Formats: sequence, structure tokens, C-alpha cells
Amino acid sequence: MKNTPERVELEKVFALFDKNGDGFITRQELGESLKNIGLSSSDKEVSSMIEKLDINGDGLIDADEFCEMYESMGRRYEGAKTGEKAVVEEEEDEEVELRDAFDVFDGNKDGLITVEELRSVLCSLGLKKGIKFEDCEEMIKKVDMDGDGMVNFDEFKLMMKTGGKLISVS
Repeated sequence: MKNTPERVELEKVFALFDKNGDGFITRQELGESLKNIGLSSSDKEVSSMIEKLDINGDGLIDADEFCEMYESMGRRYEGAKTGEKAVVEEEEDEEVELRDAFDVFDGNKDGLITVEELRSVLCSLGLKKGIKFEDCEEMIKKVDMDGDGMVNFDEFKLMMKTGGKLISVS
């Protein structure tokens, strides 16, 4: 993936997990980041994630490996659209994954992501203190199709399938 706007977005997400800014996500950084967003994982689960993403076998995830994982998810989605036999299973898996991700943001589990909930998650990920209420409000507006000032699951799903623009901070 060349230096496209999508790559820039992915590198911002990567940087949230790369706590010390050394260009790599370690097992510890991945575990801590997952815990910070409410996804507790065992050491074994974190190690398994690292192994799946670690293409060059160095025990770390670099930005290229992180982006490759995202691209492979996109290829899986594209393959599903062509009518392959595993379409139903892949779509169900994708739906579950998206629901899990949505639930991380939906703190009070009311089926909507508010500006406050978005800000809370971004802060827990270690985003710089500069994340303002207004920035989060703008992010919500970019995704909010029905104009209610919040993001429902369908809006979230559409946003995730079209490049994750909710998390961009300009």
C-alpha cells in the first residue's frame, strides 16, 4: 500500500498502539492497548495475534504488517462480494467483529456512539491531550447519516467498510 490517504489513516491508528513511538507494536503494547479500549485478552491471545500479523517473524508488528492485515481484511471482504461459497460465514464473522468494535465505543450499550463516548475511547487509547470535544463532534458529523448527532451501528458499519474515517483527526 503506497502513501495513500488510507495508508495515512492506518498509520495514525498504528501510532495509537505504538506507545513508545519506536515504529513497532510489541506484545505488551498490544495487550495494554486492547485493555485500554475494554478488550481484555490473555497473554496467549495477544501472542497469537502477534504471530498472525508478524509477517517477517521478528516478534513485532511494524506499520507495513499492520497495513497488510488491513488490506487482507479488505480482500476478504471483496472476495465475499463476488459470491464465493464462504460468503455467509465471512459476512457473519465480519458482522460479529464490527459489533464487537462498535461495543467498545458504545460505553453505555444504548446502541449509539455519542461524542462523549468517542472522546473517552480516543483518550483511553493514549491520543494526545489535544483531542477536543469539537474534534470528536466533527468526527461524528462525518459519519452521522441521520443527523441525530450520534453514530448508530449501521452508520458505524458503513464507516468501517469505507475506510474508517471516524477516527481521523485533522
